[in-house]
Amino acid sequence: MGRHSCCHKQKLRKGLWSPEEDEKLARFIMMHGHGCWSSVPKLAGLQRCGKSCRLRWINYLRPDLKRGTFSEEEENLIIELHASLGNR
Repeated sequence: MGRHSCCHKQKLRKGLWSPEEDEKLARFIMMHGHGCWSSVPKLAGLQRCGKSCRLRWINYLRPDLKRGTFSEEEENLIIELHASLGNR
């Protein structure tokens, strides 16, 4: 059973995002903001569902998304917190 994907309602693209799709989504969000995610794909000219666009923006395209390795302080904090809290 399980849930139906939101992409089954219409003939929407699934799978990997192309660089062109990333560019369209990023350009649209930078100009207009995200507002209502269900309307973003249509307004941005994408054949994706709103949920897919939201997740792509939040997890990969946001300009303030921090990438790279942890700093030494961050690493020490993680080790310290793991020692005191353990696995949860």
